[in-house]
Amino acid sequence: MKRSLLFTLLGGFAGLISAQTVLVNENFDSYTEGELVAQTIGLPWSTWSVDPGSTEDTPISDEQASSGTLSMKVSGVAAGGPTDLVLRLGDRSTGSYTLSWNMYVPSGNGGYFNIQRNEVPGTGSFMLEVTFKVDGTIEFMNNTVASDGSYPQDTWFSVALAFDLETLDATLDIDGTTQYGWQTDTPGPNQIGGIDFFAYAGGAPNVPLYYVDDVLFTELGPVGIEENALTEVHVYPNPATDVLTVELPHGTTAIASLVDVTGRTVVDGTTFGSRTQFALNGLSKGLYFVRVRENSKDVVRRVIVE
Repeated sequence: MKRSLLFTLLGGFAGLISAQTVLVNENFDSYTEGELVAQTIGLPWSTWSVDPGSTEDTPISDEQASSGTLSMKVSGVAAGGPTDLVLRLGDRSTGSYTLSWNMYVPSGNGGYFNIQRNEVPGTGSFMLEVTFKVDGTIEFMNNTVASDGSYPQDTWFSVALAFDLETLDATLDIDGTTQYGWQTDTPGPNQIGGIDFFAYAGGAPNVPLYYVDDVLFTELGPVGIEENALTEVHVYPNPATDVLTVELPHGTTAIASLVDVTGRTVVDGTTFGSRTQFALNGLSKGLYFVRVRENSKDVVRRVIVE
């Protein structure tokens, strides 16, 4: 893989969602330790050179696991490679999606992934490159402009990407906190093709080693609701810290729930009339969605928990 530098600032995952379609859900526990991911599972898993079973493929490992007993292990040399595993995402240019996984980086090591605009890597541009450095910092690279973040070592943490290809917005959360945002069409076409898990840690002398588990790719369908109804749902404050309030017109009864960027319901649906509140104690900082359902109609509002 030839590294290309891409980067631009700003972003946020906006828009309305309702139905969710799980496109990929993989925790690797159905396989055997030592088997190679792309060779064993097949598509949508592949490698940079489209050569499953080669040195670019990566083994399923029992050394670390976030759930169950197995995960995939990405390791290599300080210069980068040879592991270069690709998860194809379907060359998607419309709609809204979330992609998440759990990741483990041992202290003294680092990791890396990039977002490809085309399913077949190398035939299109890089949307974003993310390097997990050995000192616990993260470099986000897009359009030759870099920004820094941080991540924990020697423990599992979550990586969550949210793409709204209609508004051209995307965000990346680490352990529930939004650390980076960008526009999906800068530079290059507004399209997500795949994720490249490359064995890289920022270059010599840094040695790449990381584990990935619980990969979940979800499509968020559009909402079927009259436009005038959207203005009648009020969610505040936003950003919120301790309590989030949802208000409806008087005489209205609805069900409200709170969902994170992976599509997981973190506060179950509550039936209410006119007004209800969510206690945010214990929730990680980051992006969430309030879903309000009245009869067969849904409305979803984006909120930030600080």
